[in-house]
Parts: sequence; structure tokens; C-alpha cells
Amino acid sequence: MQYIQPVNELTNAESVIVGVDVGGTKIAAGIVDAHGQVIGQVMTATDTQDPERTLHSIASAVRECIETAGIAPARVRAVGLGIPGMVDPERGVCLLSVNLNWQNVAVRSWLEQELNLPCVIDNDVCAATLGESIYGAGRGARNMVYLSLGTGIAARAIMNGQLYRGAHGMAGEVGHLVVMPDGPLCRCGACGCLEALAAGPALALSAQTAIAAGQETQLKSYLQRQGTLRSEDVFAAAADNDGLALRILRQAGKHIAYGIYLLAMTFDPQIIVIGGGLTMVPSPLLIEMRARAEYLLAQSSTSRTMFSAETLCISSMGRDCAIIGAAALVARSNGQHTREKQ
Repeated sequence: MQYIQPVNELTNAESVIVGVDVGGTKIAAGIVDAHGQVIGQVMTATDTQDPERTLHSIASAVRECIETAGIAPARVRAVGLGIPGMVDPERGVCLLSVNLNWQNVAVRSWLEQELNLPCVIDNDVCAATLGESIYGAGRGARNMVYLSLGTGIAARAIMNGQLYRGAHGMAGEVGHLVVMPDGPLCRCGACGCLEALAAGPALALSAQTAIAAGQETQLKSYLQRQGTLRSEDVFAAAADNDGLALRILRQAGKHIAYGIYLLAMTFDPQIIVIGGGLTMVPSPLLIEMRARAEYLLAQSSTSRTMFSAETLCISSMGRDCAIIGAAALVARSNGQHTREKQ
């Protein structure tokens, strides 16, 4: 388990929240103060062999985070968890998570009993959206959209100051908009979804497919050395001016821009904040995404009136966004499932 050094210190009396980002490959847990600052965090691998083993991984990460940071357990107000998939936050149950191999897992009750701490859970993109709304670029905006670009692609919206969930809690699943009907098969079962064209795994798959078709690229040496490709390899090759990598990232940026355009015209937000793993460094993907989105939004008099270049921004929270967002779930819980209400 890796511990990341604190960036600032807490006063002795200040209560804190443990924010947990639960991913299919790693779990990140961090101490978050009242100002939305991450004091220190730990990262550990996710054990997805079965739900109970995953829950034990989460509990261990929370304990390690508290102990290593030297925080008295009595100062922990609650634990907030962002989980990939369909979540019922009222019951504290994960209904379905493909990444974790979960179905109908009673996350909150198990963790509260194991940790003896109140817990609040929600979908990970919902959590990140709240984090941006409370502490980040969307602070003060009553209508905003957060778009997450990473292993998957998804968005959530704040409308009139409230998180908009839709009838089934899945409003904003822009990653499964079909933007190329004859495109590649998505893991959801449809063809040509935005996620299947522009998410992290899609970038790597596009490169592997091109290499198999005989295209020359420095990514071929990555593939020979590693046996597979990652999206990070495509970004690294693009930074070295590799032609194939540049084309893949620019094309992905165009696809994402179309998703941004649809989100903008559907939700009419004051601001669209874009975050996630694909936004951690400047890249041709982000340059093309912004340029294409601004072009699309400038086409009609309606969209020109509604939006400007300032409408789009990249999250300033970086890799802490998911942890801060998970803590924001507690901040938005109005005292429910927190120590003060026990």
C-alpha cells in the first residue's frame, strides 16, 4: 500500500472525512478537510475475486489512511465512497458494477459494521460532479455538467443546484451515446458508443488494430515489449510526435466534442468541467476536443448565445478529484449517515 505525503496540516479539533475512490484496479483513500483539501492518501490494489474481498480491501485502505496520517478516529466524521456502476445511495447498495463484478452488494451496511464509522456511497461520477460543484471549477454554478474521461466516459449534471439523476439514476451516461452506428462493439452490447471510440481502452485497441493491419509506428515496440498497449503508451508516443498516436488522439477528441455538444444543448449549463484520467496532461486529444466543441457550439445563433469559450474547462483537482468528490458525498448528505447523527 502506497502512502502519499500530506500537503498541509489540520488543526487538532477539526473533523475530517475519508474519501474513497473505488476502481476496478485500484482503491484510493484520502483524508479530506473542511476546505476540500486532501491531507494525505493511500493507494492499494483492488481485490475483485468476490465482493467481500473487495470490501475488505476498501476497509483496509480506510484504516491505513487514518492510521498513517495520525488522525484520531474520533475526528473522522464519515467515509464517502465513489463506486463505478449503478448505485442506490438511499439504501447504500451497489446494484451493478461491471468493473468490480458486483451485483446487489450492501456496501454501506457491511462497511459501517466493519469500520464502526458512518458511510455514504454513490456512483463515482456523481461523486466527482458534487466535488467540482462544492470545491472545484463549478463552485457557485447552479447549473453545471461534469464529464469524466478515463477507462469509461460518463457525465452528470447539477440542475438548479441539485444533482440530476434521472428515473434510474443514470442520467448523463453519454459514453453510451451511439456516435458511429457501424463502429466497434462496446462492452454494453451496442456498436459505436462514444466510450468504445474514445475511452482509454479504446485508444489502446485502435493502436493495436492499426499495428495488426501493418501500420508503422513506434507503438509497435511498446506492444512487442509489453505484450499489450495502454492508453498511456498512446499519449507517450503522441508526445514523441508519432503519426499513428496523433491521429488516434485527434479522432478521439472529435468524438468527445460531439458528446460535449449534446450535453451542452441538452442541459444548458453555465460551465462544463472535464476531468478524469485522460485529462491529466495536455495532449492532442484535449486540443482537438476543445477546438471541435467550440466549432460545433458556434454553428448556430442559439448555441452562440448560450455558450462561450469559457464554458469549457479542465478540472483543476487533477488526480484528487475522485477522493474529494467522495468526501463531497458526506458534505451533501445533510448530516445523514455521519457521526453527528449517530
